[in-house]
Amino acid sequence: MEKESRYETTVKRLIGHNLNAEEKVQLYNDWSSTFETNNKQFGYTGNSKCCDVVCKYFPKNREHIVMLDVGAGTGLLAEELASKGFKIIDGLDPSSGMLKEAEKKKTYRNLFCSYFTSKPLLFSNPVTLDSYDLLAVVGSFVTGHIPYDAIIEMIRITKPGGIICIVNRRSPFYESPDYEDKFFPLCDRLEKEGKWKKEEITTFNGFIENADGIIIVYRVR
Repeated sequence: MEKESRYETTVKRLIGHNLNAEEKVQLYNDWSSTFETNNKQFGYTGNSKCCDVVCKYFPKNREHIVMLDVGAGTGLLAEELASKGFKIIDGLDPSSGMLKEAEKKKTYRNLFCSYFTSKPLLFSNPVTLDSYDLLAVVGSFVTGHIPYDAIIEMIRITKPGGIICIVNRRSPFYESPDYEDKFFPLCDRLEKEGKWKKEEITTFNGFIENADGIIIVYRVR
């Protein structure tokens, strides 16, 4: 019960509207040392599912694929993809504590400490137009985290022909005011404008505990 209570309390605080950005980052910093253990205890499958999907779209020449891991956390996705042959991986997360854990895995080319929004990413090494062959986001489309219109910036920094893969809990897209009636209509509009093309939108059981997951894959045009 204590394990469950601590996890649920942390998540509820993170997705609530009572914390500002700085307070959320601090909560993630405090959580970073036990983050992986907690997710394993609650059957988190997001990273493994995303790895499977990405490998399907990139069956060969993986060592040459340039990738951005958005909401990298402690680097679990990069670790799985590195084991499948991906070698050029950048990671982005607003929590320096999470990134310190990710750095220990030695799988990233660059680590950027930043939120991801619809605004252009600006670093000492700028993320420029058409920087990536692959952009992956696991579990970060959550109330108060990545805004729905961040997909505009995701498209900008992904090369034509490149893949954007989102693996997430299903419910935020249909129940959260941050995304409901906003995310998918924008996806459709951007497809009509020729910005990207839908490859698949599928659901699966067991994203974490009893929560269903969703896989969203688009190819940039």
